[in-house]
Amino acid sequence: MSIECEFNQEFDPNHMFQYVNNEISVMHCHHYASLFTKLAIDMERIGGPDLLKDAMEESSFLTLKRLFLTQKVTSKAEKTALAEQYFGLSGLGRLELSVDSDGGSATMIHSHVDEGWIKKWKKESRPVNFIGQGYLAAAFSIINGRPIGSYTIDETQSIVTGADTSRFLITQKGG
Repeated sequence: MSIECEFNQEFDPNHMFQYVNNEISVMHCHHYASLFTKLAIDMERIGGPDLLKDAMEESSFLTLKRLFLTQKVTSKAEKTALAEQYFGLSGLGRLELSVDSDGGSATMIHSHVDEGWIKKWKKESRPVNFIGQGYLAAAFSIINGRPIGSYTIDETQSIVTGADTSRFLITQKGG
């Protein structure tokens, strides 16, 4: 059975809140995303990249969990398809997942973070997509019915370094 991710966008002018599927949502342009990613890198000595990744993992975990519950999605295949769709609908890019219980892999065909970074700062010598890494950690945890923080993400190839796509290896922590 194929399932489509709903995308209902609303704006509350009284409180100035943007909602996507009844979740408060903010979509940042590539300038803003690049700046707070650079800030995370600049604060590497106090764990800036991990803080950004962890924040994205926590928010994505809750968002995906609610999405799966409200749409009554229980199969791994449908959860995977919805996680791929939601990534795109959120404006983060285009994502393909290969999921098994121990982990798997992911490919970003397009990446708002990487492509935006290149427009603002040019190419980089190492991956900078901590936002995407956090999303992937959340997606693999929720798809496999595991608690948040169950997976490690290793970006093995990156658009920001000049590759055509970004590739990630996802492994279960302690596995």
